[in-house]
Amino acid sequence: MSSLQSPARGWWGPFPKEEKLWLILAILGAVIMSVITVGWVFLAGQNVPAVSYKVTPEEFEKQVMAFQDKYKLQDGSVRVPPGEDAYLLARMWSWSPVLRLKVGQTYNIWLSSKDVLHGFSFVDQNYNVMAAPGHAYRLRLTPQKAGEYLILCNEYCGAGHGLMASKIIVEE
Repeated sequence: MSSLQSPARGWWGPFPKEEKLWLILAILGAVIMSVITVGWVFLAGQNVPAVSYKVTPEEFEKQVMAFQDKYKLQDGSVRVPPGEDAYLLARMWSWSPVLRLKVGQTYNIWLSSKDVLHGFSFVDQNYNVMAAPGHAYRLRLTPQKAGEYLILCNEYCGAGHGLMASKIIVEE
């Protein structure tokens, strides 16, 4: 006779009525959450930037420098005319240039990195994307309120990561 015994009857039999109810509720909950997630991602604008292009870090830096030279103010910031594309370059451990935008105007801000992966977090505006070398990403931004808004790097990028901050200035 074997020392192993079969499990008690009912272990592999049909589900009890209560278990069927819980299984149906779990499947229904999963379907509802899936529908909510799909709606949030595709209908509520929660996608990452869909417009991007490949560019070498050196080419993007040249675009940033040309943009900066064209619209640079005496304080070093750049006033972006409505309708013009703006450029932001991440590099250890800074963002450049400081952008000045107008309230209510829509801007395309192109973002890339010179060296390593950086995280672009535009505080109070619910933007959080990655800046990767070799890729430029477009962010569409329509500021609704004047003020100075903090930009932080939220992807560890080296010893100076904690100091990597800048701002976007929104004017009336």
